[in-house]
Amino acid sequence: MFTLPNRYLSEDIYKSFIDESHFLCQLKDVFRWDELAAPLWNLAKNERTGRPRTSPVVLLKMLFLCFLYNRSDREMEAMATSDLYVKYFLGLAIDGLAPDHSSLSRFRDEVLETQGMAFFTNLFESILKEAPRHGIVFGRVYAIDATHVVSSINGKTDTHNMNTTGTKSKDLDASWGSKGFETKLSKEGVRVQVGKYFFGYKVHAVCETKRGLVTNLSVTTGRVTDLDAADVLLHRTLTDTQRQAIDVLTADKGYACPVFVNLLEKHTGIMTAFHLPETMTKRGEHQDKWQAYVADEGRTAFRKERPTIERVFGDTKNKHGLRRAKYKGLLKLALQSTLSMMAHNVKILMREIFGARLQRV
Repeated sequence: MFTLPNRYLSEDIYKSFIDESHFLCQLKDVFRWDELAAPLWNLAKNERTGRPRTSPVVLLKMLFLCFLYNRSDREMEAMATSDLYVKYFLGLAIDGLAPDHSSLSRFRDEVLETQGMAFFTNLFESILKEAPRHGIVFGRVYAIDATHVVSSINGKTDTHNMNTTGTKSKDLDASWGSKGFETKLSKEGVRVQVGKYFFGYKVHAVCETKRGLVTNLSVTTGRVTDLDAADVLLHRTLTDTQRQAIDVLTADKGYACPVFVNLLEKHTGIMTAFHLPETMTKRGEHQDKWQAYVADEGRTAFRKERPTIERVFGDTKNKHGLRRAKYKGLLKLALQSTLSMMAHNVKILMREIFGARLQRV
């Protein structure tokens, strides 16, 4: 087999084949991947002697690409071995093989074991911090919402969930949750409202509506209500600086609790533009106040920006693997959600900075 004598010759050959305006070529240099992976360098040491492990920079990039292109570990190994642009982005020799899928899987587990979700949370935030460096200014109107993620393990007891030992494989962190109602025909042909349920988790996110960049997120089991999770996310997870960046917050009826709205406006200083249910506008002693709230022209204009977060969820579910849990457990779902949202953000930032759009590979 022909082997190139050094990596510098490999770089020159890359330059003669690739289009440097390609999304992955731009992505290679816009973020400081070596610095982002710096906390992981101890994982490259082989404590059992022998050859050093694969560079954590390469493995971190591969893990990110799994979500950017919605690929499995095995599919990413194949892409990183055969696709020229992927190899160039990873920094592999043009004639080299990619790390195998098992190395990528072990890397993901070891990062969670040694660093916890803190590493991926910091990674997510570090990517967002690159935006001002390139002249991108965040909007001041934000939206909050939640989406469900179905567990890979069915909540019902059936023979499809048996593992190799013959026992039922369980996702112990997942739970049943409700996602509203749908209209169905009864046996008598009458349209009735029935509940829609799922077994899995919820991802709660805050995004700025100017571009659809996700700035914060959290994950819970399916049974946690959107309002409870939003209270924790806004008042405990967000820092004071992050809250001060929000001038207006818009949301659907699921968040329209009088106590929550008053808490945000009077104590947090955030103007709200929520959709309100009839229980607030047509009932109770304060209905006049809430009718005036709905009629306010400013709030009406801001409410029109709420669908931005629906498009964010649609993008992350359809293109970045957030429709179904890829792994079992709340911790790994947090990893999956964070990297899916990060992939979504990176697409937007690359389009804003270079005009580069993600191409299929």
